[in-house]
Amino acid sequence: MHAMLPGKMREIVEEHRFADELAALIPNAPRAGEFIDGAKWVLSRDPFKGKRIGNSHVWFLPTEELPQTKEGPSGILPIILYYTFDDDYVNFLSIQETLYPPKD
Repeated sequence: MHAMLPGKMREIVEEHRFADELAALIPNAPRAGEFIDGAKWVLSRDPFKGKRIGNSHVWFLPTEELPQTKEGPSGILPIILYYTFDDDYVNFLSIQETLYPPKD
């Protein structure tokens, strides 16, 4: 179990690879921007909401982990956001559209 100080938020850092992949993804999946906004909100407050990849320092957050909007699901292929974090920052490493999102 993890504990986080009330009100403690981490700063989001978008790595170059992530920014390039997001720019390429947005024209094909316009709602990807909404997913990123939601991911920033969730992960800046609690980066443990994602799933850790084995014993690595890399975590992932699939689109299905975020609450649906009142309009329902986004209607795009599943998107996986890969990130790392420490006490002060969440680093967005990569974002990929996939037919088969990882389960664990």
